[in-house]
Amino acid sequence: MKKFLAILLITIIVVAGVAFGAAYYLYGRTPDKFVPYTYINGMDVSGLTAEEAENLLNENVRGKEFKFIYGNQAYTVPMNNVEFDYSVAPTLESASIIDPLRGLLRIKKEYKVAMTPASSDAFLAEITALPICNNEGKTPPQDAYVDLSNYAFRTVREQVGTEVDPARVMDVAFKNIADGSYTAELTDADIVKLPALTVESEEFQQRLKYCKDNLNFRLDLVTGYDTTLITPQEIDEMVSFAGDEPKLNKDRIEKFITDYAGKHNEYNKDYDFATSTGSTVTVRGVTYGKVIDKEALTKDLKAALKAQKPASIEVNWAQMTYSGKDTIGNSYIEVSIDKQHVWCYKDGQLVVECDCVTGAPGHDTAKGVFIIQYVTGPTTLRGNNDDGTEYESPVNCFMPFYGGQGLHGSSGWRSKWGGTIYKTGGSHGCVNCPDAAAKKMADTVGYGYPVVIY
Repeated sequence: MKKFLAILLITIIVVAGVAFGAAYYLYGRTPDKFVPYTYINGMDVSGLTAEEAENLLNENVRGKEFKFIYGNQAYTVPMNNVEFDYSVAPTLESASIIDPLRGLLRIKKEYKVAMTPASSDAFLAEITALPICNNEGKTPPQDAYVDLSNYAFRTVREQVGTEVDPARVMDVAFKNIADGSYTAELTDADIVKLPALTVESEEFQQRLKYCKDNLNFRLDLVTGYDTTLITPQEIDEMVSFAGDEPKLNKDRIEKFITDYAGKHNEYNKDYDFATSTGSTVTVRGVTYGKVIDKEALTKDLKAALKAQKPASIEVNWAQMTYSGKDTIGNSYIEVSIDKQHVWCYKDGQLVVECDCVTGAPGHDTAKGVFIIQYVTGPTTLRGNNDDGTEYESPVNCFMPFYGGQGLHGSSGWRSKWGGTIYKTGGSHGCVNCPDAAAKKMADTVGYGYPVVIY
C-alpha cells in the first residue's frame, strides 16, 4: 500500500511538473504579453502587449456615446475625441508564476483598470453645445465681496445662481467613465457654475483684512453748500497699499475728479431769465457758472490718499458766478437776436442800451449764458471771409465772450444797426454796436460779467 501511494504521489508530481512546464513553454516565454483568458474591463487581451491592450481599450471606449440624464430628458455625446491617461503595464507586470498554468487550464481572470480621461477641448465643446448648457436667461454666480459703500466693511456672501458650467458637466462624465460607466444622471448641484470666491476662502479673508486695514479713513469733499463722502470703494479704485508707499492710480483719480466736477460745475444749467421786454425765456449756461479748480482738488486729494488719515478737503473754485450766487444776478449784458438790441445792467440799473447787428446766417451768434473773457481798448479784428479773402476790422474796444465772438464797436464801417440788417449784412458772429455804446459797456464790465443771448 505504501508503495502504491508513493508511486501515485510521484505520478502526480511528474504530471504537474509536465503541465507547468508545458504551460510555461507555451505562455511563460513571452512575459511582455498577456496569457490567455485574461480580461481587462471586460475586454479579452489574451496574447496582447500592453500597448496593444491599451489601443483595444481606447477603441472600445471611443466607439461609445456618453449619456446624460437631466430631468426627464436624455442627451448623448460621442466619446471619439476623449483621450485617456492610464497604463496597463503594471497589470501585465503583476502576473504571477502560476498565470501560465491558469492560461493552460482556461481559467478566466478579470482585471479592472481605471481609464482616467484627460482634458479634451473637443469633448467639452460637444457638451457646451447641449441644451442643458444653454445659459440664456439664467442667473450667473456672484462672488463673495466686501461692501465698500460705507465704512462698515460688511461681508456679502457668495451666491450660486442657475448658470451651468460645462466643465463641471464634463467632470461628472469623466468620473463615471473612469469607473467604467457611460451614463450619468445630473442634478443642479452637480453642474451649476460655482462662485470663484467664497467667504471661507483664504483669498477673501485676506481681502477683508486689507480693506479694514487700509481703507478705513474717511474723506469728505466740502463745498460752500454740500459735503460729498468719498466711499471706500472709490478710495480702493484710486490707491493701492502694497508696501511702504501707497501707489496712486492717476487715471482713476482723474476720472473721479472729472465726474465730481461734472456733477458740481454749473455748465449747462438752465436759467429762467426775465427779459427787458417783459417776457421770460429759458437760457442755458454755456461758459457761465461755477467751475471747480480741478488742478487744486487733484493735488489735495492725492495728498489725503497718501496720508491715510480722515480729512475734509475744501473744494476751491476756478470760476465763480459774477454775483457770487447760483443765479445770473442783476449785473449782466442782455442781447436779443430777434430784436437786434443790447441792454447792459449794473446792480440792477440800466447803464446803456442800443441796437446791434449779430451774426449773419451761417455765422450765427451763439445763444446761452456766457462770461466776458477780457476787455481791451482799440484793436483790430482779423479773419477770413466766406470767399477765402481776409478781413481786418479796427474796433474801439473788444469784449469776447465765446470763441472768437464778442461785443465791440463798429462805427468805422456801419452807420445803421438793428432791424433785419443781420440777415443780409450780418457779422461773423460778433455783436456789433455803435462805438459810444460799446465803449460805455467796456468801461462797465470786466472778466466774468454775464452775457445773456437769446
